[in-house]
Parts: sequence; C-alpha cells; structure tokens
Amino acid sequence: PPYKLPQPQQRTNMLALRLSRSLNFKSLQLAAPHGTRSRASFHTEHLLRSSISDPTVCEIIEDSNDTRLDEVYKLRYEVASDIMDLSKHPQVVTLADGEKGVKDKLDEEESTVHFAVRNPNSGKVVASIRTVDANASQLEMERYNWHNLDADLKAGGAVEWCRLVAHREARGTTAAPMLYIQSVRHHQERDVSNFVFMVDQKATKLLDYYNKWTIAEQLTDAPVRCDEFEPGRKSYVMNMPMGAANTPARLKFQTMVYWPAVLGTCFMKSYRDMPAAPALV
Repeated sequence: PPYKLPQPQQRTNMLALRLSRSLNFKSLQLAAPHGTRSRASFHTEHLLRSSISDPTVCEIIEDSNDTRLDEVYKLRYEVASDIMDLSKHPQVVTLADGEKGVKDKLDEEESTVHFAVRNPNSGKVVASIRTVDANASQLEMERYNWHNLDADLKAGGAVEWCRLVAHREARGTTAAPMLYIQSVRHHQERDVSNFVFMVDQKATKLLDYYNKWTIAEQLTDAPVRCDEFEPGRKSYVMNMPMGAANTPARLKFQTMVYWPAVLGTCFMKSYRDMPAAPALV
C-alpha cells in the first residue's frame, strides 16, 4: 500500500526523540549545575518538548487589544529612532502611558498574530515579529505597493513575516530565531503552506544562504522598493514553502529548514543571558 506520512505531531515527536538520542541532550541537562540549566538543555526542553503556548519561550498575541502590544510598539519606535527621524512619521502614535510607539492598521487586523520574546532578567520585550494572513487582509508588501503576491501562492495558504525588530543587545542571540521557529510552530497546524518575507538587498550573505542552503524561493528577480521607514531601501521578495500537512513537502521543510534552525539555536548566545537593562535604548 502507499506509504502514509505520520500525523504532524507524531512526526514531530519522532524526530525530536531521534535528535535527543543522537545528540545526547539528556546528558547535557544532567551535567548542568544544581538549580541551573545549561543553554542546550533549555533549548531542548522548550523547542523539542514544550507547548507552543509556553510564554517563557515566546509570547503569542492574537488580540489587538492586548496591552502587551504597547511594548511591541515602543520597541519598534526605539529601534527605528536609531536609523531615522520619526518626528513626522504617520505611523508614530502616542500610547496610553504617553510614550511613543510605531503602529499601523495591520496591527489591528483580526488575522494578524504577534510574536514577542521577553528578556527574563529585565522583563522587557526585546524582539518581536508579526504574521499577516494573505487570505484575510492585505499583506504589508501589498498595502505599501512593494509587491503583489501571486494568487496561486495565496490559494495554497500564506502568511507574511514582517516588522521584525530586535533590541541591539538581542541581535546575534537566539531571540530572532525563536520568533521564526515559534511562528512556524503556531501556523503549521493551520492552513498555511507558505511564509513570504523580504530580505534587504544589502544582506548579501543572508540572500546567499537562503538561495544556496534552504528551500526558499526568490519571487523577484530584482529588489523592489520598500522605503516606508528607511529612504532608498530595496529588498528581494522571498517565499519559504512549508507545504501542506501530511505531505512530502512538509517533511522536506521540517528536515531542511525547521530542524536545522532548531539545532542551530543550541550554538548561539541565548537571549536569556542578556543583562537586566533599565530601559530599551
């Protein structure tokens, strides 16, 4: 009879078990000093075994009225202020506490999902990203006339990764990878088969990585203008095909993209080691 792929969660558990055994993560956890966790054991416990709703890894915000979003908007403002003058920018808003934030209409769409990583030592949100559903609202790239997504791609189920932002001390840590990984976990059991995103034309090494070492598809031959925040900025439009559940395409995504990303975090500096900063600057 035709080979039937196991259910997504069963397949995930099988891969997790094999990876745990082959890399001996259990011994790493036991080797940690009493009362503490090694970085590898933390990632193993939370990325291979934890619930997607575990807020110690990543906070998932689906309600546009959730007050935690103000922290996301403030972080965007702080980071964007380092590269441009926001004094007259139309997306700058005054929040309930009187502080400034960056927010647009897509943040209030019912289908928009926000993902945030919090520094456990300061309690501050230090990185965030959002996903916009291509079949429920205009994508960010469409709203600002950067690129119109092909109808066939939308029909297969697609969300857009956008508004990635990270505090300078969180850059180079596991913060951003956690956002992508947890957003995949969140969407993989839903009718989503594609993640579309944009890569700055100046990020040549990142582009080479996507094109040579992953299954990402470059949707535009040339970079498109996307200077809503940074004048003159141009980016390539990319798609990361995840495939539908229970298909060879999904298994290919998991083995060539998802699991390598998970294991890669074990060799990065953890965002949990960030100092307790008094303010986001």
